Amino acid sequence: MLSDHEHILSIVGRWNPKAEKLSYVLLRRGTGRIYGLDLGAAHRNPDQREVGATHKHHWTTAFRDKHAYVPGDITASWDEPVHVWEQFCTEARIAHDGMMHRPEWQDGWTL
Repeated sequence: MLSDHEHILSIVGRWNPKAEKLSYVLLRRGTGRIYGLDLGAAHRNPDQREVGATHKHHWTTAFRDKHAYVPGDITASWDEPVHVWEQFCTEARIAHDGMMHRPEWQDGWTL
């Protein structure tokens, strides 16, 4: 990922088929998560309202990365990491010029 020198950004993806969870997170050096997508576990916002198992986190000055909402643009499920990645990139306006292949599970099997 290319970003300017003062705002170093990185993306982390986590996929756990056993727990049926998938996450993609945009991190800013010195700040932490500024944007993220989680599939597979509900989230409780600071106002105690529960958000669904598919939700996005975005940065606000009031709540930092603790507030989440249900996205209308993520239609793929946790077991489609490549398709979710494509949807995440489209919505976040991230240009990924490489190829993402379905990750292999650490125990040696693939879904």
